[in-house]
Amino acid sequence: MAAGPPRVYLHVGLPKTGTTHIQEMLWHNRATVAAQGVLYPGYIHYAHFHAAIDLQRQRYETWFEPVAAGAWDRIVAHARRWPDRSVITNELLVTADDESIERALRSLDFAEVHVICTARDLARQIPSVWQENIRNRHTESYAEFLSAIHRRVPNPVGDLFWEYQDLVAVLAKWGRALPPSHVHVITVPGRGAPGGLLWRRFADVVGIDAQSCEPPGDQENRSLGAAQTELLRRIYIALAPSVEWPSYHGVVKEYLAAEVLAAQGDDHRITLPPADAGWVRERSELVVRQITAAGYDVVGDLAELLPGTVVEPPPDVADRELLDAAVSALADLAGRLPANPDRDQPSDRMLHALRSFTEHHRPMMALRQWYWQGKARVSWARGPKH
Repeated sequence: MAAGPPRVYLHVGLPKTGTTHIQEMLWHNRATVAAQGVLYPGYIHYAHFHAAIDLQRQRYETWFEPVAAGAWDRIVAHARRWPDRSVITNELLVTADDESIERALRSLDFAEVHVICTARDLARQIPSVWQENIRNRHTESYAEFLSAIHRRVPNPVGDLFWEYQDLVAVLAKWGRALPPSHVHVITVPGRGAPGGLLWRRFADVVGIDAQSCEPPGDQENRSLGAAQTELLRRIYIALAPSVEWPSYHGVVKEYLAAEVLAAQGDDHRITLPPADAGWVRERSELVVRQITAAGYDVVGDLAELLPGTVVEPPPDVADRELLDAAVSALADLAGRLPANPDRDQPSDRMLHALRSFTEHHRPMMALRQWYWQGKARVSWARGPKH
């Protein structure tokens, strides 16, 4: 990099635009990109998630854990010690309010700050976000969801969707104090594009040799089909309200949905209904005009944000399909259960106890952070595994 101040790239979203893939590529190749002058700060996998939560503690109070306390300052301190480029990335940064953004930019006053936002065709975003909502214990049907996000009157479902997916608003608030050339919009390639194109576009912005980086293996965030998503929605409706988020997250979202139901495939892909194509197209065209007028740096093609012609409605899920999906899921679960599913292994109980103890005692938490740092340095010294 040319002489000058260090540079920090803030990748703030949008959710469901390949953010997880980019984060996994950076984490898996952190030694490789560091050799090219790019730091992926933090010593544990969830460091950037914790930092985004810490920056918006009031917004994400129910998700806040002791390990997240001070996480934003820790990741900034790591970047401050690096003389070249750093990347901070988490899609929850998309919801930051003016006060949180001011705090973030003030803490990065040692660097030239750039904001990156990945963006995808809204016709593909809508079904993807609804499916993710179902994974996260929402209960509205697809038809109810579509009606809510289309309505112009305030409503909880629609307001939540646009808080995360209003691309123009996100760019405006994060880019308000930056030159337009420091705000980068990376468009997600359409279906049929060459594999790895999104990563290459991101790497070009940051200054990484994309070809030098290895994929992290089976880290794909697989989609659910229409039957699997509807089954998951009904499971949550049937669950007792007393089932708390940690239990739901581990058992239903990360295990049943991500491993069991996702393995069934998505033969009946969820699509945008033709009846909603008009307003989605109009909004997308407006977004393209507004981004062009703002003068942001566009990487890719804004035409990729315009939806194609919708030719088929989303499939109706018959009860028979739900039954088939449920039987397959139960059979899969039965095959995966350990001999004694009611009792953790002693090592699991010990690990849980140690984590709980360190997260509630600051001196122990500091020791844990030193361990993370030491482990990361050893990993970096060894270089990437082949």
